[in-house]
Amino acid sequence: MSTDFIDSFRVRNQPWMARQSYAHELVTASTFPITIAMVESGVIGVLAKKTFHVSELELATIMAAPIFANLTSFLWAMLARGRHKVPLISMLQATILLLLGVISILPTTHYGPALLVAVVILTRCALAGIVTLRSTIWRMNYPKPLRAQITSRFTILASLIIAFGPLAGFFIQDISPDSFRILYRVSALIGLVGVISFSRIRIRGEKQLLQFELRPASTPPPQGLSDKLERFAPDDRHTVWTVLRQDHHYRWYMIWQFFGGMANLIGNFALIRLVIELTAGLEYEYGISILITTTIPLIVAMLTISAWARYLDRVHIARFRTRQGLFWIAAQAGNWVAAVSGLVGLFAVPRMVDGISRGGGMLAWNLGHNDFADRHMVALYMGIHVTLTGVRGILAPYLAIVMLYGWHSDAIPGLTLPPFDGIGPHVFLVTTALALFAEMGFIRLSRDIQAQK
Repeated sequence: MSTDFIDSFRVRNQPWMARQSYAHELVTASTFPITIAMVESGVIGVLAKKTFHVSELELATIMAAPIFANLTSFLWAMLARGRHKVPLISMLQATILLLLGVISILPTTHYGPALLVAVVILTRCALAGIVTLRSTIWRMNYPKPLRAQITSRFTILASLIIAFGPLAGFFIQDISPDSFRILYRVSALIGLVGVISFSRIRIRGEKQLLQFELRPASTPPPQGLSDKLERFAPDDRHTVWTVLRQDHHYRWYMIWQFFGGMANLIGNFALIRLVIELTAGLEYEYGISILITTTIPLIVAMLTISAWARYLDRVHIARFRTRQGLFWIAAQAGNWVAAVSGLVGLFAVPRMVDGISRGGGMLAWNLGHNDFADRHMVALYMGIHVTLTGVRGILAPYLAIVMLYGWHSDAIPGLTLPPFDGIGPHVFLVTTALALFAEMGFIRLSRDIQAQK
């Protein structure tokens, strides 16, 4: 890394008004992600299948947990309305640490697999709350011209930890089958440092924000107007339905994001399952699995995220998605080639392409809605995004398993279905088509937004 790149992380090189928040978030980004890493789908999915020997249904549920837990987003947004955000986020972070401790003591037989599924779901629900509420802190504390670049530094640190932490740990797991218990306890202790640091963040303008949230109801200003408080009228409560009905640009953004997200979710879950299958019996099967499912894409994401951040700070999110979408398409097509070949090592190539896409996606996920929402409605817009992601997250892993392996005629008790043998590797042709459809939609949306400027 160049000296300039490293210097960009220093607190003194940040805008003066952002330094207090940045300093504490930097510590959190350097420690807490190790706890997140231990419940990432590509990590916990490998542990669940190879150590806890979960069923296909349980594995699909574990892989779906990060996404359908997002359905709790609005519950967190409602709970946080009129309340200080930092203490609430810190509480959720501490809850995650406790849940990691629970994983470390679960038995690997009898009721252990079912309890693992439940703990993972609870952990992902807490993480959904953190993501939803953190967007408000980023919007209030970091200026738009630098927001993506500042938050990208947190993402780079998190990616490094998520990429390398589990990789090193699970190579040890290959040698000592019970070592995951120590790994999860150590991860929780490291994460505690980040929780303590995050609890000291101050939100700029929080008093005014809380006063606004405590009003009986509020509506956003017309598209394109400034977000001064006096432009809000208390005569109509703004909900997910009114946002999607009135903000047609955001509505179409969510529609095309649904198709693109579905392509990536189905593709990612199918890839994880195939890698688990193809690495069975190999020497260092845990380590190789984590390398392909998690480490490779995150390393590439880390290397590309700064370039994506500079681009996002210059353009609207819809135009940003048109560029990122090209990598969505290429990654899914590459997955198909690797899956048809049956060579597990060949998956490394599309995972690199996926990493390029993921570098932009990490930023777009946390910041994209800001190009539609004013600063007092950030949590609501983010909540819509997260919740709709949860809807597709309920479907994607089960669709991935069904398309890979099919079903028996008696798969659903009391209902006779025609047997379906699945389409195996060709699931990635379906995801490629979905990604292409989303790309066409984002191109049209970007042109519509540009035409109205």
